[in-house]
Amino acid sequence: MFHELVALHDKRIMILAYQLTQNTQDAEDLCQDVFLKVYRNIKSYKFKSDFYTWIYRITVNTALNQKRKSSLLPITDIHEYENDPHMGWVSDVGDSPVIDIAPDIAIAVNRLPPKQKTVFVLKHFQGQKIREIAVILGCSEGTIKRYLFRAMEKLRTSLKDVYYD
Repeated sequence: MFHELVALHDKRIMILAYQLTQNTQDAEDLCQDVFLKVYRNIKSYKFKSDFYTWIYRITVNTALNQKRKSSLLPITDIHEYENDPHMGWVSDVGDSPVIDIAPDIAIAVNRLPPKQKTVFVLKHFQGQKIREIAVILGCSEGTIKRYLFRAMEKLRTSLKDVYYD
């Protein structure tokens, strides 16, 4: 039964993990930690939210906790991963195709503070709604909107010379 849950969610969780870490090895480690936590805590799932939302929350919280402990979410040189088949900020939302974004944008997103980066990734690359992000992060919708607003302001500022000349 548990292996079916993993098979159902592993691809999307791996994509999210990669978007948060921008490193294949760290993403794989994060996924492993997430599914271990899911396995250990499956009995605490209370059916108050969608199961997928619960796993997303575990993924985001685990990534943020690891960031605090070991700088898991580094600012990386985007060209370091040019030959990596997983490179790029990818989105696998529903039936839409996987897309890559420009390296300048990926670098700018990587430079955001962790919570702003997480909210931005969940909203714009994972296609989550504000309400779902609030559940995932365990905070109010207003807080999510503030993180998103601040992230967008920082991205506009850092990308204005690249895209608005």
